[in-house]
Amino acid sequence: MTSSIRMAFSRREVALSHLSVVKSTLLSIYSAHACWNWATPKKEGRDPAFDWLQHTDKILKTSVQLCNELMRLLTLPTSTRARHRVTCYGRKEAKDIEYVMTKLHLTILDRMGNITDLCEDLKYQGLPPNEATRIRQWERMLIEKIEMLLVAKKYRTPQALRSFARLFSIFLPPLYAPFYSQMATEMNSLAMGITFSVITCIALTALFESIVQIEDPFTGKVALDGIDVSKELGDDFREQLLSYRLHHFANAQPFQMKLNQN
Repeated sequence: MTSSIRMAFSRREVALSHLSVVKSTLLSIYSAHACWNWATPKKEGRDPAFDWLQHTDKILKTSVQLCNELMRLLTLPTSTRARHRVTCYGRKEAKDIEYVMTKLHLTILDRMGNITDLCEDLKYQGLPPNEATRIRQWERMLIEKIEMLLVAKKYRTPQALRSFARLFSIFLPPLYAPFYSQMATEMNSLAMGITFSVITCIALTALFESIVQIEDPFTGKVALDGIDVSKELGDDFREQLLSYRLHHFANAQPFQMKLNQN
């Protein structure tokens, strides 16, 4: 049971690390498109005739859409519990969840393709190959961290450990019944023996429920220890992107976009 809790919290910390890399990489990619200049004494830099605001707004829009779809994917219900493998209703539920997950995953990859295409536009404007390679490395890192988040979402603590923890919390307390009887006899207090037995049952049940609650690290809306993905990838991150836009294009019109806009 202790091992299950340790593994679940470890998965949560790793997921937080991956989320921070996803956000910081998207911010770095936006900054690269917004302000990198490759002017040298022998080579011109950014073409002032090119609409850089429109170009970077495409990056901002794609980044917001990507985060919105990643947020929806990570907050899907779990589909890897035992009932999703051994019951007809559970298998149907898992199939429906996996279908939505696959569609969102493909949409995220399509957004990554859009970011790659926009980097090609930057190269067409004269971005040197070494700088383009750096952006490509960021794109690879972004895809890698997203895939790691999906792995953390799909794969949980081994079922054998979870089943053992459930049986342990149910069948262990009755084995201690003689001990509680002896305690009540020696202390001449039936209430004391009953109290200790109830406390033991509650403690084991609480431990098992804590395992269940943190099996999915992306449950910040329903679990105190879960990651609030809606906050991390939603409005807060959008405000960070908009603050970058305001820094690089102080005189630009306010950015407006519907999250369901394709």
